[in-house]
Amino acid sequence: METIVGIDYGSKLAGTTVIAYYRNEMVRFLASKHQQDADKFVIDQMQLLKPDHVFLDAPLSLPGKYSDAKNYSDYFYREADKKLGAMSPMFIGGLTARAIRLRDYLESTGVKVYETYPSKEAQVIQVDLRKYKKDKKHILELSSYTSHKFDVNVNHDQMSSWHHFDAFLAYIAGLKYLNKTHQEIGDAEEGLILV
Repeated sequence: METIVGIDYGSKLAGTTVIAYYRNEMVRFLASKHQQDADKFVIDQMQLLKPDHVFLDAPLSLPGKYSDAKNYSDYFYREADKKLGAMSPMFIGGLTARAIRLRDYLESTGVKVYETYPSKEAQVIQVDLRKYKKDKKHILELSSYTSHKFDVNVNHDQMSSWHHFDAFLAYIAGLKYLNKTHQEIGDAEEGLILV
């Protein structure tokens, strides 16, 4: 069976990058530490986990204007960003560049990488948005709801932050992809976001 990993991708040294993966009948989590290089952390963990597919919460392309000036006019947003109300890849340029470099490296090793957007996934699967990313006390409730909805066991004890929950939502996007129940949002030439 094909294996998937969900990643909530954060600033390089902030300690906010979290990986969700499946081992021993359960979704588990690995988190970078403060001042640890998040990109090296992800690469090292992917070498150990050896997933077939990675679902990454970060822009993996630029607006089409930069590759096809005749057919695109927006310098800031891709079609997918507009449809989802997502941040411009240009606004978070450093993160975007790191994510594209990470994708290129992982794909050179045979891992397919897809862009996902946990905030939209939370809407699609109908978690209680009044509680999403609010008080940490809601993480258990929302992760329990999500794990029940998708019939997966989750190590709730490891979910100490909303970054863990977003990594879990990225993982859920991967599950939906494997089950062919996902949505592809955006322009395929410019870059799709899968939820």
